[in-house]
Amino acid sequence: MTEPALLHGSARHPDSVTIVGAGPSGLVCALFLVRAGVPVTVLEQAAGLPEDMRASTFHAATLDLLQGTGVVRTLLGQGTRVPRWQFLRHGTNDRVVFDLGVLAEVTDHPYRLQVEQFRLTSAIVERLRDEPLFRLRRQARVTRIEPGDRGVHVRLEENGEERVERCRWLIAADGARSMIRKSMGLAFEGSVFPRTSITLVLDHRFQDQVEGLLGVNYVWTEDDHYSLMRVRDLWRFSFAPRNEDDPVEAYETAAAQARLQAVFPNSKPYRIQQLNHYTIQQRCLDQFRHGRVLFCGDSAHLSSPAGGMGMNSGVHDAACLVEHLVPVLDGADPSLLDRYDRRRRRVAQEEVQRISATNYHRHRETDPQRRAQIWQELKDIAADPLRNREYLMEASMIRSRQRESEIP
Repeated sequence: MTEPALLHGSARHPDSVTIVGAGPSGLVCALFLVRAGVPVTVLEQAAGLPEDMRASTFHAATLDLLQGTGVVRTLLGQGTRVPRWQFLRHGTNDRVVFDLGVLAEVTDHPYRLQVEQFRLTSAIVERLRDEPLFRLRRQARVTRIEPGDRGVHVRLEENGEERVERCRWLIAADGARSMIRKSMGLAFEGSVFPRTSITLVLDHRFQDQVEGLLGVNYVWTEDDHYSLMRVRDLWRFSFAPRNEDDPVEAYETAAAQARLQAVFPNSKPYRIQQLNHYTIQQRCLDQFRHGRVLFCGDSAHLSSPAGGMGMNSGVHDAACLVEHLVPVLDGADPSLLDRYDRRRRRVAQEEVQRISATNYHRHRETDPQRRAQIWQELKDIAADPLRNREYLMEASMIRSRQRESEIP
C-alpha cells in the first residue's frame, strides 16, 4: 500500500492532529490546539452538528476554563444564568436552596449556565471558520484505525469513497459508542443503572404554576421524582419510567403527557418540543492514552447525568489533553501524555462518577426513612457555611479541577 500523505502541511507545529467527533470534547480540543498553532482536522460522520438538547448545564469551572476563547460571551447571551438552585418537595414549601454566590471569590462565574451543548459546538465552529489551521470534514465516517509507532492510519468513508489517511496523533472524541474504542478492542468496564432517564423539552410557563420555582429544581413527589430546568423560555422536564411501565411505551408522547398531567394537571396537552431518553451508565477505560491515540469525553468515560457533570468533564478532558499534547508536539517526551491519562482518569472515577452516582441515588430514592435522612443531610449542609461551600465547590466542579492539578 502506498504511504498516505499527512493530513496537513507545515505550520508552527509540523505534526498533524486528527480529531474524530465534532461534539463538545472534540471541538474544544480543536479550539485549544488551533490557538496553540497546531493544524487540526476534525472528522464528523454526520452531515451537520447535532442540535439536540442533551447536556444543558455549564458549570462554573467549565466557564472559567473557556474564558478568553471568545465562546463564553456567546453562551451567556443564549442561556439562562442560575445562581441559586434547589431540592424541593412537590406541592409543598419544603425546600433546600443552594446559592453559588458563596463561590464568588474563586470563580468569575458563580452560577450554573443553562444552555444547550450544541450552542458551544456551534460557537466554536463559527470561531474557527476562517482559521487556516482548522478543517471540519462532515460526512466523514471513520471505519477503522491502525495505530503505529510513528502515526495512525485512518480508514474512512467520505463522499461515497473509501480512503486511507495518516496523522501523527489521533484524538478519539467520538462519544459513548466510540468506533475507535471498538476498533482497538478496548474494554469499557462499568455498569448500567437500572432505570433510564427521559427528558422532555416544553414550551410552558411552569414558573407561573409553581411558587418559588428556580432555574434548576430537583423534586420529590410522594413516591417518585422529576427535575425541572429552565433554558431561556423553555423547560426541561426529566423523569424515569416507573418499574411497571413498558420500556417502549414509556418513551412515547402519550406516556409523557400522562406523566406531566399526573404532577401538573392541565386542561390542554403540553407542547412537547423534544423527547429524548438515555441509558445511564458508569464506565471508564483502563487507559486514556494508547500510544498515539488519545481518548477524551464520552469515548473515555461515562457517568450519570445527575448533576450535569458529563459534558463538563469532557470539556475538562479536552483542556487537559491539549495542555499535555502541545509540549509533546514541541519536543517533550511523549510519556508526558501518561500524566494526562492519570489525571483525567482518576478525576473521572474518583470525582465525577462518585458525585454523579450520589446525585443519582439521592434524587431517585423512594424509601420514606432513607428520604428523611437525605433531606436532613441536605438541610444540614445548607446550614453549615463550611460544608455548604465544600458541597458547592464539588457541585460546580471547581474542586475536581483543583484535584486534577494535584495528581502527579
